Amino acid sequence: MENQAVFENEWEVERLHIQNKLLWECEQPVFDKVFKGRSGARVLDIGCNNGCKTMERFDRPEVSRVMGLEYNEALARWAHGRHGGEVFSFHPCDLESPSFARELSALMEQAGIEAFDVIYASFVLMHLRDPQTVLKTLRPFLAPGGCLLIEEADDLACSLTPDRQGLFRQFLQMLALDPYAGNRRCGEQVVGWLERCGYRRIQQLPAAIRATGGQLKKKEDIFEVFCSYFPQDIKLLQKVEQKNRVWFECECWLERNYDALRENATSMKSEFIFALQFILCREGV
Repeated sequence: MENQAVFENEWEVERLHIQNKLLWECEQPVFDKVFKGRSGARVLDIGCNNGCKTMERFDRPEVSRVMGLEYNEALARWAHGRHGGEVFSFHPCDLESPSFARELSALMEQAGIEAFDVIYASFVLMHLRDPQTVLKTLRPFLAPGGCLLIEEADDLACSLTPDRQGLFRQFLQMLALDPYAGNRRCGEQVVGWLERCGYRRIQQLPAAIRATGGQLKKKEDIFEVFCSYFPQDIKLLQKVEQKNRVWFECECWLERNYDALRENATSMKSEFIFALQFILCREGV
C-alpha cells in the first residue's frame, strides 16, 4: 500500500472535506439501504484517514461500535486522539501485512467485537497490490447476515460535455498512469474478485456526482477534488523519476491544456459528471 493516498497538509485536508461533502449525496441513500432494519450494528471502516468521514457517516442510531483502520500511523493516532471513545476507535493497520488478520482479531478481542455487521472500504482497493487477497482475508470477519460495502471510482462513466477538444478524456487517460491515483479501473473488477473469494448476493449500484448549468461552485468543487491533485502528482513523479519520458509528456500536456480544461469544466454551458461504483454484498459466512 505504499502508493495509498494520505491527507496531511492543510490543502489536502480541505480537499478531503470538500470531497466528503460531494460524496455524501451519493453515499447517503446507499448507507440508508445498508442500515435499514439494523440495530446495534458493529462497523469496520477500512481506510478511515483522519476519522472525520467515519464520524460523519457512522454516528447514527443504528450503530453501536465503529472501528476505523488506517494505513498511515500518524493519521490513525490523530483520529483516535480526536474522535476515539466508547463507540469509535481508530487504529494503524496495513491490510497487506501477513499479520493483518491476527492484528485485527486482537483489536476485536480488546474491543469485545465478535464480528462486524458492516465492513466499509472507500477508495481503498484501488491502492492495494493484491485486493483479492485482502477481500478473502476480510470475509471471516463479516457476521452472518452482514454487509460488505465497497466504494470506488468509475472513470469510464465520468464525463464532461461539451468536450470538443477531448481534453477531459485525455486527462483521464493520463490519470490512469498515475501510481499515486491507484487503479482507476478498480470499480469494474471488484465483482469478479468478490465472486472468486466466495461472496454471494453481490449488487452493483452505479452513482454519480453531477453538476450542470449554473451550479458553478459545485463544478469548481468537483474539479478541485477529482482533478487538481494530478499536476502535483506529476511534479512529484518528475522529481522521483527525472528521466521518465511519460511524466515529462504529462507535464507538457498540463502546461498546454490544464487551464483550458478547468475553464471548460466550470463554465455555464458544461455538464460535469464524476462517476462512482458502490458494490454491495449482503451475505456473511
